[in-house]
Amino acid sequence: MSAVKPDIYDALLKDDGPAAILFTRKLVPVEGKEAWIFPSTFAQSESEDDDSESKGDYQINDLPDDPRRNVCDIDSIGSQGNRFEPIFKKPDYAKYVPQYIVPLKRDKEGKVTDSVNLLDAGHRAADAVVRFSKQLGPRLFNAFKAYRDKRDASQLIEIAPTSSVFGVWDSRGTGTKIQRIVRSAVRAYNVVRAKRSATYQAAYDYVGGDVIKPELDKGAGKANLLSQEGFKYSLATGTHGGVSVRGNIQQEAMINLVALRTVTSDQKTRRYLLALSLLALSFRDQTTFNLREGCLLRCESKEDLDGKWSVMGFDGEDTSSVLANPTHTQLKDYSDAVTAKGEFQVKQPNADDAGKEDFDKETAEAYVQIEKKERKKLSKRMHPSAAVTLKKKGKAKDSEKAEGEAQS
Repeated sequence: MSAVKPDIYDALLKDDGPAAILFTRKLVPVEGKEAWIFPSTFAQSESEDDDSESKGDYQINDLPDDPRRNVCDIDSIGSQGNRFEPIFKKPDYAKYVPQYIVPLKRDKEGKVTDSVNLLDAGHRAADAVVRFSKQLGPRLFNAFKAYRDKRDASQLIEIAPTSSVFGVWDSRGTGTKIQRIVRSAVRAYNVVRAKRSATYQAAYDYVGGDVIKPELDKGAGKANLLSQEGFKYSLATGTHGGVSVRGNIQQEAMINLVALRTVTSDQKTRRYLLALSLLALSFRDQTTFNLREGCLLRCESKEDLDGKWSVMGFDGEDTSSVLANPTHTQLKDYSDAVTAKGEFQVKQPNADDAGKEDFDKETAEAYVQIEKKERKKLSKRMHPSAAVTLKKKGKAKDSEKAEGEAQS
C-alpha cells in the first residue's frame, strides 16, 4: 500500500479553501516552432442551409488591443474533456471509475456485437445511448432528478463520476446542469492563417469512355452528380490550410475547486473527485499530443512534460506549496489511497445485471413518435420508458371509451 494518505490534499477541499488549481504546459509543433499545424475546424451551424456562405472555419479571435494579435483554439474545452474521459477505460485506470457498457446489438446466440462504453458517450450520462438503456436510463434519470430537486449528486457520482468531473447537461431530460470541475483547452497566440487548394482527378474519363451516360454530367462544381461521387474532376480552392503560430501554444487547464465543493459536501467523495481530476490532467501518452491529422505537438521543454501546477486563492495568494508539482505516479498513489477500503468505494456494475443494460430499441422508437411539445413536457417529469407506457395507457383508455360509445 502506498505511503500517501487520503487527507494529503484536504486543505484544497475546505469550504474556505482556494479557488482553483491551475495547470499549464507549453507546446510546439513536433517539427518546431512556427511550423504549420491544423487547428480544430468547426462545422457550419445547423441553423444554416447548405447554400449559406457561413461555412465551417477555425475558431480565431482577434485581441482588441492589437489587430495583429489573435488567439486560436487548437483543441477546445469540449474536445479536451472527450480526450480525458476514455483514460479511465485503460487497464490501470478502469478500477477508478464504474465501467458501464450499453449493448446495442446481439446475435442469435445473445452475444453482444455492438456496444458503447459510457466513457465514450459524447454527452456522458445525458447521452441518448444511456438514456435509452433499459436499466441504466431510469437510474440516471432518477440521479439527475435527485440533483435537480435535492442537490444530491451521490447517485450520479456512483454511476457516472466523470459526468461531474467534466460536466454534463441533461438537456433532453430533466434539464439538470452540472458544472465542469476540469476545464482544459489548447490555445495558440498570434497565428497566421494559410489557405490551400487541391484538384481531384478521376481515374478514368467515365463520360468520354462511354461508361456513364453523358446526360448525367450536368451542373457545375459540387452541384454536378458525377463530381459528387468521384466520377469527374473536382476543384477545392481556398480551403483551410492550417496556421503558423508566431506566439505560444499552451495547454491551459483549471480544476475548479468551488464546483467540486459545491457538487458534494461529503469529504470522501470530494477526495475522490479531486483524485480523478488530478489524474486526468497529469496523464500523458502519445495520443495526448496527437490531436488530429496535421496537428502533432510536443512539449517545448522536458519541464513541460509534467506541466506547471499552481493553487490560487480568492485573495490572489498563490499557495502552490499545498500541491507542490506532483508527478502522475504520486497522483495515482493518491487515487489508490482515496479509493482504498474504508474510503470512497467505486461500485462496478453487477455481473448479474448482464442483459439488463441493453439499449431499449422499442422505447426509443416509440418515444420519438410522441409529438415534440408533449415530449418536452414529459421529459422533465419522467423517463422515456414511463412516458411511452403512459401514452400507451392513454390510447387504451381512448380506445375503450370509443368502443363503449359505439356499443351504446
